[in-house]
This record gives sequence, C-alpha cells and structure tokens, in this order.
Amino acid sequence: HRPLGVSRRRRTPRGRLWAAMATGEPSTDRSNDRSDVDITQALLAHQDQSNALRARRATTVDESAGISPERARRRFRGAAPQTHRLPQRVMWGIVLLTASSMAVINFCTIWIISFVVEWKFSTMQAVVDSGNLPLGILTYIGTCVVLSSLCMTVIFSIAPSAGSSGAPENKGWLNGNLIPGFFTWKNMIVRQCATMLANMSGYPVGREGPTVTMGSNLAFLIAHRMALPYVRQWVRVGDEDSPNPDSEEPDPVAIIDEERFIHAKRIVCTVGGACGMAMLFDSPVGGIVYMFEEISSSSWPMEVTLRAFVGTTLCSVISRGMLNLCGKSTKEFVVYEFHPAPIEWAWSDMPLFITTAIVLGAFSAFHTRACLGVGAMRQRFMASVTKSRQSMAKIAEAVLFIALCAGVHTSIALLGKCFTEPEEASVHFVRFNCPEGEYNPVASLLLTTSEGAVKRLFSCRNSGEIHLGNECLAFVAYTMLNIFLTGIPVPSGNFTGSMLIGGMVGRIVGAAGHHFGYATAPSGIYAMIGSAAMLCGFKQMCVAVVVFISGCANDLNLVPPLMVSITVALLLNREINERGFDEEQILRKKIPYLPAEPPKCFDRAVAEDLLDQFPTIAEMAPEMAVDKLRDILDNHEELTVFPVVKTLVEDFKVCIGFTTRDRLLAAAEASESSTPRSSAPMRARESQQSDATEIQRLFAKAAVKRSMSMVHPDFAAALPKVEFEGEDPSEAMVPVARLTDTIPYTILEGMPAGRAYAPFAKLGVTAACVVSELGQYRGMITKVGLIEIVQSVEEGSHALAK
Repeated sequence: HRPLGVSRRRRTPRGRLWAAMATGEPSTDRSNDRSDVDITQALLAHQDQSNALRARRATTVDESAGISPERARRRFRGAAPQTHRLPQRVMWGIVLLTASSMAVINFCTIWIISFVVEWKFSTMQAVVDSGNLPLGILTYIGTCVVLSSLCMTVIFSIAPSAGSSGAPENKGWLNGNLIPGFFTWKNMIVRQCATMLANMSGYPVGREGPTVTMGSNLAFLIAHRMALPYVRQWVRVGDEDSPNPDSEEPDPVAIIDEERFIHAKRIVCTVGGACGMAMLFDSPVGGIVYMFEEISSSSWPMEVTLRAFVGTTLCSVISRGMLNLCGKSTKEFVVYEFHPAPIEWAWSDMPLFITTAIVLGAFSAFHTRACLGVGAMRQRFMASVTKSRQSMAKIAEAVLFIALCAGVHTSIALLGKCFTEPEEASVHFVRFNCPEGEYNPVASLLLTTSEGAVKRLFSCRNSGEIHLGNECLAFVAYTMLNIFLTGIPVPSGNFTGSMLIGGMVGRIVGAAGHHFGYATAPSGIYAMIGSAAMLCGFKQMCVAVVVFISGCANDLNLVPPLMVSITVALLLNREINERGFDEEQILRKKIPYLPAEPPKCFDRAVAEDLLDQFPTIAEMAPEMAVDKLRDILDNHEELTVFPVVKTLVEDFKVCIGFTTRDRLLAAAEASESSTPRSSAPMRARESQQSDATEIQRLFAKAAVKRSMSMVHPDFAAALPKVEFEGEDPSEAMVPVARLTDTIPYTILEGMPAGRAYAPFAKLGVTAACVVSELGQYRGMITKVGLIEIVQSVEEGSHALAK
C-alpha cells in the first residue's frame, strides 16, 4: 500500500522540473542536471519578474488610463476576444445611421432605374409604333450601348475594383479576414452608380450582390468614423522609471486596438448587408436570414441578431414611408404576387414539384460550372493582352456584349406570336411588334427588367398567357446570355437571374403538366418552385430562399412544397458541386476565407504541421534597438503580426504575446523623437484641438498606414512615407513588450490539427503560439497562414493533400 498523497506515476523529467519550481530547489535527477537547473532557475526568475509586475500593476490600476497623452499607460492592454467594448450609444448610432442611409439610397436608386428603364422601352415602342421596326430595334440597341459605355467609363476612370459585385470579397471580410483597400468611399459610390447603369443598360443581372456589398461598405465607413476615438490607447514608450520628471522622453503613442475595432466593424457590416437584402425584397426577416447563411454561424456574434433586427426594420419602414409619400407602394418595385393562387396546390402536384427540383438541382450545378468556366476563359484571354490595353479591351468587350444582349433579345422576341391581351390582366405585358390590344409573350420576358420578368412568371392569374413555346425561347436566350456574362466588369448580382431561369423552367414543367392533365396548381406556383430549386443550388442556401420566395408568393401555404423542392435540389447539387458559386470565386481569386470545417486531410496531421514559415530573425525581443527594429520591418514588409519572444536560457524561448506592424512603426517613430515630454501631444491638448484633428495629427506623425484598410487610401497616401534607407540608426530602445497583446493562445505542438483549427474558424483567433510540453516556443500559427494551407490543400498542391 502506498502512503496517502503519493502518486503511483513515476516522476518524469517534466514533473521533476515543475516540482523544482514549486519547492525552489533544483532537480535531484542527474541524468540531465545542467539543463534542468538552468531552465528551473530561468523559469523561477521569470516568475519573480511576473509577480513583481503584477504587484506594481495592482497598485496603479486606473480605469481612465490611456484615454489621453498625459494619462498614457505603461503598456498596451488588449480586450477580451470577440468583444468591442464600445459604448452602446455609439454602436446603436452606427446601426441606425446605416439603416436610414441605406433606405434613402434605395429610394433614390429605384426611382432613377425605373425612370430610365421606362423611358428606354417607351422610346423603342414609340419608334416601332411609327411603323419602322428596324429603326426601333436599332434605337433600343443604341440606348443600351450608350448606357453601357457610360457605366464602363465611370468604373475604369475612377475605381476599376468596383467593376464587380464584391460579394466574394465581402464574404471574406465578414469571415474575419483583412481585405485592404476594399471598403472606401470611392468604391462604394462608383459601385452604386455602376449598378444603376448596368441595370438600366439591360445586362442580365440583378442588384443583390452589389447592394449587400454597398451596405457593408457604408457601415464600415460610418463605424470607422464614429468608433475610432474609442479604440485607441496612449502608451508610453520612454523610461517610465526616470527620476527626473522634466527629462526628455519620447512622446506617448496612440495604439489602435485592432481586434476591437475590426470586431465592431464586422458587426455593423453584417447589419448593413442585411439592410440591403431587406430592401430588395421588402423582407426584413429575409435579410437577416440571408446574412446568417451567407457568413455562417461561426462568424455571427450574438449581439448581431438584435442589431440586425432593428436595422432592417428601420430601413424597411423608412423606405416604405418615403414611397408612400410619393404615392407609390413598395410592392411595385419588388417581386410580389398581388393575387395569390385561386387554386391551391394538391398532392397530385407533388411528383411534378419533385421532378422540377431534380431537373434544376442538376442544372444549377451545370450552370455554376459553366459560369466559372466562362469566367476562367475570359481571364485567360485578358492575361494574353498587354497590361496597357487591358482596360480598353474590357470596356470594348462589355459594350459589345450589351449590344449582343439587346440584339438577341429583340431578335428572339420577333419569333414570338402575338396574343390578345386579356381584359383584366394581373400583370402588364409588352407589345413590341404586336398591334394595339395584343402582346408578345417572349418580349414580355426579355424586353423588360429581371424583376419584371419574374413578376410575370410568378403570376397565378396568367397560366395560359405566356405559353410553352414562348417560355422555351426565352429560357434558352436568357440562360445563354446569363452564363456568358460571367467575367464582364459590371457590378452584377445573379440572385434575381437565378430566380428567372428557375422560374422559366418551372413554368415549362407546369405548362407541360397542364397540357397532359397531370398538374392542378397554376403555372405561377410551378415557377416559384423552380425559382427556389435553382436559387438554392446556385447559392447553396436553403432557409433564406424559403423566406424570400414565400414572401414573393404572398402565400404561406407554399412553404411545405418549397422546402421539399429545396431539399431535393440542394442535396443533388452538393453531390455534384462541393461548393457554391461564391465559394468557388473565393478560391479562384485567392480571397482570404477560412471554412468552418477543416479539410479531411487535417485528421492525420498535428499542429506542428501548420506552423507559419516565419523567419526567426523577425521574432521580436521584449526590448529592441530602433535600428534593428526598422531593419526587420523594412526587410519583411509582408509580415503584419510579430511574436514577442523572451529567451530564458540558450535555445529555450517563451512567447509572451503578439504585436502588429502598425504598433511597432508608431513606437519607432516616437522613440526617435527628441522633443520634450510636453511638446507634441500636450500642445494639442492645451490648444483644445478637436479629437479628430488630434488623431489625424498623430497618424501623420507616426505614419501609420493600416494594412486592414482602417484608413481611407486617399488619406493614407497623403501621410508622410516612412523611409528606412539613408537614416542614421538610432540607439534608442523600443519597449516592444509594452506594445504586446499578452494573451496569446497556446497550442501544444502535438495537438491534432483539427483541434488546432477550431479556434481560428470558430472563435475568431488570429494568431496562436505553438509550444512544447515544457512551454518552449516552437513557432506560431496565424489565420492568414492557415488560410494559405487550406487553399493549397483544396488545389492539391500542399503536402497534407498528398
């Protein structure tokens, strides 16, 4: 029998080490006597220093420390992860201002688009009615070309990066990654103008993707302006123990708590995107559910739900109120069925619903691959063009493509037969080449906006007014043009386009079912089932599709068949395509994005296999000379996060935290300053300059150019550039430890890679240090490096994938 309190387990070298630390005596084992004693003494000395530091902090706790230069802290203090600690009035102010601004933007957008589109088609119809059909077609094509040319001119002369929906980049940002220079005033304004011009031109696009991106962009800019004063800390970089208070020391520097700042921005960016979708479909709940599925639950903070609920509600109320004041209804500008089905669906329709889902589940997978293939082909072609001519080539291609779209639409419309317009039509049809009192079914689907065509397909009162042959013609023409649009530099959303393609297939199935006597429900219901099946396959989302389509149908009785069709189509689509369209674009564009689940090959790897290829020379010491610090920053410009490592004994290092390039640059600038303590920041305070002026002066002094697009590019370009060459190296020391976030996440080197992956994907961790069982620093894993590994595995070029 062993005595009470005595362990059965034989004391290991690690156990002897910690026992020695606890008793203060070196280990009695002589197998590796020198290393155990050295490490033990070093750890005990490090523990004494930590205790002394904690004692000093306990006597100097000051909640107001860091809020001004004269009350600067001795070291940087990071907040808890996934928190912003901003005042509630600030966060709610950002949310309400974003929501109301989006409502005003949407009001102006729909009025301008509806006015220009109505003028374009009425002009064409007036020329056709005058008896000159070819001239009317040429007038229509010419108008589309002029609008497209204006769109391309605005994009390539001001902001070429705004020539896309921005949805993949926005998704990467909301996933917790940095997209430098993406959210700017210039990009937002140009994307808004280009989106209107693209829809007015007649491209087979919608406004969904660009509008969501613009909502996030607007929220980002508002949050940057309003939250910046609350996320900075003043930190001393001079000798805090100097006996002479009047001695010269470097100015305190303002350090931005990047994690708090970014977390607050992502919350309001999610709200801005939800407001965008809520306006397009007049569905606040749909906007929230869409953003939830778009960014996944791992990137959805708890407080977002309430803020998104309030934001989308306010946005919808303001938008509706402004339209009502103008004598209009919101439903006139969104896809909405004013007259629900007079005959509900029956169980005899369910086999046809499932058949439609099967067809569109497979077709949506083909459609996604075809779009990606066209985009890749167009990208290879542009790569063969010299860089000086690429812009002109893209402009010419976009203008020629809109001419092709207008020509195909009018030519296919000429194949449609004219029918007598019903006396009480539930929707308005297009006459085009038909005499007064008649309409052209093909022109009613092609020579109109995408939203107008979807409205006609969803109507449950016109089952026999579009006809099977006309629907097939429109389907072939629109689908081909929609596929070949991929890669054209216009801000395009394919949400409504997918709904239109699926709606036409659904109408075709419904018309065939009625022809053979198998269908009971109106063809409009089949169009809604088809839209849901096509849309869920293209976007690979389900709940949001049910909310949007049932809202458009104005009939909750359709929820069960919608859910059945979406289940069938989505399961089939995922068997063919592993990822949706946006996810494939993220992978092909190399946009930083970390999936919620690790690749399967991570099951046979450990944390040591995920280490960043970080140069040892770039590891920061707790205190460094300015000249050495500058050399590291100059020679490793690609690095933004640096581990701060303390050497206890030879070859035994411990990581005390992480710091960023921006903090080090600001501290280096301040350490080289020879001004007295009461000069720069104090004079700013004594002259009672505004807070914004003081922040801008500080940024200009420290040349802090944020890699996370915290500063507008125009403002960043005006800052004095930090030149490292030709300067005399300073002997001043920079206290790097004071600029360190001293709450590093620690991962054992032998931990399974899947467990090491989870904190980065689900807890918002951006950097973690990898240590041995004794706590020795082995390296670090960053989210950026982990994303590169995952993308390499997806491409099959990483060692883990082999």
